Amino acid sequence: MKEDVAAEARALLLGAYQGVLSTNSGDMPGYPFGSVAPYCLNDAGEPVFLVSELAQHTKNLRADSRCSFIVIAGGDDIQATARLTLTGECTPVLPEDVDAVAGRYYRYFPDARDFHKTLDFVFFVLKPLRCRFIGGVGRIHWLKGTDLLMANPLAGEREAGIVGHMNSDHADALVHYCHQAGQPVYGDPAPVMTGIDAEGIHIRLGARIVRIAFSLPVATPQEAREALVVMARAGRPEPS
Repeated sequence: MKEDVAAEARALLLGAYQGVLSTNSGDMPGYPFGSVAPYCLNDAGEPVFLVSELAQHTKNLRADSRCSFIVIAGGDDIQATARLTLTGECTPVLPEDVDAVAGRYYRYFPDARDFHKTLDFVFFVLKPLRCRFIGGVGRIHWLKGTDLLMANPLAGEREAGIVGHMNSDHADALVHYCHQAGQPVYGDPAPVMTGIDAEGIHIRLGARIVRIAFSLPVATPQEAREALVVMARAGRPEPS
């Protein structure tokens, strides 16, 4: 039961890409300060943010790393919509980890490269201690951060290699994945794979990012390849 809830909550975290980050206000001590923040996950499955040193939430985090972060699934009825609140500590990414984090983040948000290179922006990572997942009306669960997070077994060069290969050699498959997932592609912008993890892939359509889940988790590049082939064949007639 707990594993199923954690998987559902993690799917929401993997596919939201933006949420509201609430920090402890420095200007008004004792009051929370919320602001919208895009994010992707790092190799450990933790949310990573690229923030300006001039932003209020960055100043707040520099003084007090405690925060909460909420992501909400799309839907017309907010009371019936899944949402996830992460409570923990958000601190600067260690210098030795910045290059790896930046490489992944830029694939999701390519315009952010200019912010980081030319403006005073820095990466922060949220390490959740406790999480509250509401899967709908009456479906309320508490999770430990360790129960929610799942490290990416394809992280680093393996992920970059798969992403690069799919974008350069299998653009037609990316279009097919989107159509099969109910995200039709018509002309520009062409879909671009941004990431892959144990449970699915991420595809950028212009400024929008969509997540497409695998039917079963993968743990190796070979298993990932097999899953991508199955997805590419889905909904197509068998060769005669």
